[in-house]
Amino acid sequence: MLAKLGVGNAHPGGFGETMEQLKKYPIEKGKRVLEVGCGTGRTACFLAEQGCEVTAVDIRPEMVAKAIIRAEKQGVQVDFREGDVCQLPFENESFDVVMVESVTNFAEAQKAVSEYYRVLKPGGKLYDREVIRVKNMSTGVHRALCSFYGVSKIYSMDEWRELLEGSKFAVEFSGIHPFPLTMFEDQVQHPDPVHLSDKQSFMDPRIWQITARYDELVNKYHSYMGYTLMIGTKE
Repeated sequence: MLAKLGVGNAHPGGFGETMEQLKKYPIEKGKRVLEVGCGTGRTACFLAEQGCEVTAVDIRPEMVAKAIIRAEKQGVQVDFREGDVCQLPFENESFDVVMVESVTNFAEAQKAVSEYYRVLKPGGKLYDREVIRVKNMSTGVHRALCSFYGVSKIYSMDEWRELLEGSKFAVEFSGIHPFPLTMFEDQVQHPDPVHLSDKQSFMDPRIWQITARYDELVNKYHSYMGYTLMIGTKE
């Protein structure tokens, strides 16, 4: 659905949260940055505009194709590739920074985190914004949310910490934010200048069925969830 609509930043907080992160934790020009799960490439292209040397991967070829078009339209150089975050196609210690925006929870999280650690240089930084469970859920609530998102588990902050520390990261968290009530919350404040939706996508009834189901679940269960930025350092 996100690929068909050409959504540039579907993660919690949207592109506004990405901008805030990069103000608080700026990445120096010339740093080698890997973005995993890059989607249509909005964050990757922005980082390239700031002078970073950017490589970006996504498991869906239609996302990569749109990301390449975006880079051409914005006049920036990004090495976009199709790839799996659990088997990154890069040598050990290749990058200074790994950027992740609500991707790890949709993969085999432990494998993905281990891969982030592997491809980072010593002293390198992982920035990973993910949904967290902020209070206990009944089995039924947890099952409904996991089924919709296609994930095996919604992690608490302590569980995320344990997972990252298990891969040898030194971990800190940058706040807990309430879960957004809409999937496209920052489209008005931060409209995407390169919107790459498929023709007729807005006429596809399946898309509106999914968004309706999303709105129903979030309205019922948003109080159980939030999101946070996890910062891992490879020591």
